Amino acid sequence: MNTEDIKNVVVIGSGIMGAGIVQNFAQAGINVKVSARRQESLDNCMILIKANINQFNTHGLIDEKPSAIIGRIETVLAENLDDAIKDCDFAMETIPENKEAKQELLVKLDSLPDNVVIGSNTSSFTINDLTTGMKTPERVVGIHYFNPAHIIPAVEIHSGDKTNPEAIGLARDLMKKVGKKPAIVKKAMPGFIINRLTGALYKEASYLIDQGVTTPEEMDEAVKGSFGFRLACLGPMETEDMIGLDTSAFVSDRVFGNLSPLTGASDTLKAKVEKGETGIKAGKGWYDYSGKSEVEVKDEINQRLLIQLAVFNKQNKK
Repeated sequence: MNTEDIKNVVVIGSGIMGAGIVQNFAQAGINVKVSARRQESLDNCMILIKANINQFNTHGLIDEKPSAIIGRIETVLAENLDDAIKDCDFAMETIPENKEAKQELLVKLDSLPDNVVIGSNTSSFTINDLTTGMKTPERVVGIHYFNPAHIIPAVEIHSGDKTNPEAIGLARDLMKKVGKKPAIVKKAMPGFIINRLTGALYKEASYLIDQGVTTPEEMDEAVKGSFGFRLACLGPMETEDMIGLDTSAFVSDRVFGNLSPLTGASDTLKAKVEKGETGIKAGKGWYDYSGKSEVEVKDEINQRLLIQLAVFNKQNKK
């Protein structure tokens, strides 16, 4: 099978990530069935997708009417999973990050025809972990989207010991077809590529706040106005080439030995969590979101990201 044969996709899981992934496929002209355990979840998923597609339309990021995209999406209750996966050309699981639940679902998907590749939107488990008990582990590929999945261009593609190289290639080509920028993770490692890089950033950021070097607000302003400004169009290795590898080596020797010694969450971060200040969903985190709903705050963030997506697409247009 090749990407031209993929006309119908099933997405199992209708949460925030599932909704974004459904939208991504539908915007690319692919028919999508989305499956969940509860009708309320499916209804909320469709409400979110419609709102997000309208935002894309406002920013000039789609070339057809929102109704045409919505028309390619169908909801199916999980109790009718056999109906959902019937005649699908590609399956994608996006259920919560629970290993046992994902394993159980993947075993059920063994019933799919052998040529149907199965994607797993896991952000922490290896494919070897998740395919335990499957009869056909060779067609399971990890496809790690980033939140918000309908906006962030990159995805990471990772695999297990038994994954067929052809399945990896199909997943990569399919992601390109739907407008994503796939990065192949060539060696199994916790956190893959991007979560390891962001983990290093958050570790040092928390440490600097703990030590009173800066405030959360000043930290964000400094990052957004410096290397954050560059990162959307210049990766870290391109930046090193621009700076000069000799200069980079010199600075690395001076700085690396003084970086954060933390081996877990910082004291300040733990204190925030203990007080229930867990971010947007709680109305307070590093920032105070009082007076605004979670939906309103996330909508504002999406609007900012969509402006950046339009610029990113223009710069990366082939």
